[in-house]
Amino acid sequence: MNREVVNEVSVLWAEHSGQFCPDDLRDVEIHGQPVMLLDLYMAGCLTSYVGSRQGVLDVGQLRIVKECARDLRALLPRIRRSEERTYLSRMIRIAELILSDAAMTADNTE
Repeated sequence: MNREVVNEVSVLWAEHSGQFCPDDLRDVEIHGQPVMLLDLYMAGCLTSYVGSRQGVLDVGQLRIVKECARDLRALLPRIRRSEERTYLSRMIRIAELILSDAAMTADNTE
């Protein structure tokens, strides 16, 4: 676990959780999943990640973060409005930070 990553994720998560999902994203789906559901899945994992103060997720939570990031990346090119792009980009950035840190931690324990 990299303390700098945990701190950055914490700041981004505080920004993200303090905002409502933009109205134009409420009915958007990617791969048959509503964006709001992906946001909810990420919220559960991020609450654990930030709340633990250790920046640790279990294998199942990391899988959820990875799948959500994949779907959000696929959706991003379809989104034109700045507010929605910023909202999705922040979720993707958070996921990338967590996944990168988890991979680095795994590499260091092997």
